[in-house]
Amino acid sequence: MSNRRWDHPVMIVCRRTGQLTTIASTSEALEVLANSWPVAEGKAFMAALLICSDVEAGIREPHEARASFIAAAKEAGVPFDTMRG
Repeated sequence: MSNRRWDHPVMIVCRRTGQLTTIASTSEALEVLANSWPVAEGKAFMAALLICSDVEAGIREPHEARASFIAAAKEAGVPFDTMRG
């Protein structure tokens, strides 16, 4: 698995600052989840951490990380846009 970039980025909005962040790869998603996610619990959050780690290890596909990241955003109430044309 040489390509961990996502075909379609996900834009998230920080509820506190209003800052927009574009997540375009599994490593970026993992960084945000681990260091600046507004919650540190929840089923979708925990699944996203695991799936993103698995993608980085070459065990799963990037589209699985993207889907799990979107599920975690929904669970946490993080505004997002899937940026699909």
